[in-house]
Amino acid sequence: MKIKSGWPLVAIHWQDAFDGENGWTEVKTYEPEQCTVVTVGWLWEGCLDGYMTVVTSYMPDEIDDPKTVGMPTHIPVGMVLNVYILDQPEVTLPSKDRQESPVSQTPPASSSGLRPFQGRPLDVSNLPRVPHELFRSDI
Repeated sequence: MKIKSGWPLVAIHWQDAFDGENGWTEVKTYEPEQCTVVTVGWLWEGCLDGYMTVVTSYMPDEIDDPKTVGMPTHIPVGMVLNVYILDQPEVTLPSKDRQESPVSQTPPASSSGLRPFQGRPLDVSNLPRVPHELFRSDI
């Protein structure tokens, strides 16, 4: 059976908070450097107001009624630079009557030949303060 998550798979480019130098810092010579981060995962809409929350893992057999997710990351909406909706892969689940052992499964083909980053850019110039308003079901 082939399935895919109902949550959008996204790549979020965001400006991270950062510290300056340790110890005493000379005001005249200090040059802070900004840090941009890219986080990829499934968007958990409405998890936390003011944040975009992505998760790195989900249980495919919970697709209709998610109960658990792996490694949620909460990114403040005000720090988001760009959001890309990625093409989402389908997951093939073995039929209930024939469960395969992980040892008997074939590993995926090599990633050589795959094209890099195939997301659609999203205009974030007017990001809403409530992140779940950013995405619509008709995208």
